[in-house]
Amino acid sequence: MADFLKGLPVYNKSNFSSFHANCLCKASNRRPPVYLPTQEYPSEQIILTEKTNILLRYLQQQRDKKNAAEKKDQQQVNLEDP
Repeated sequence: MADFLKGLPVYNKSNFSSFHANCLCKASNRRPPVYLPTQEYPSEQIILTEKTNILLRYLQQQRDKKNAAEKKDQQQVNLEDP
């Protein structure tokens, strides 16, 4: 490894003075974190992706909410008129 770094240009040669290729890194001895789920999910659960764009879906939901509110107001006006 030292031969590989030998001809490279550096600003400060002391940056590589403490590098030892044979030294084992302490991080490699650590065990990786393990994810433990807090909820039970059915094993036959199937994850599907939405075919519509998230922005289009949001806009459609907002339109539906607005139309539902207008329809509700119109029904209340019709009930009060007779």
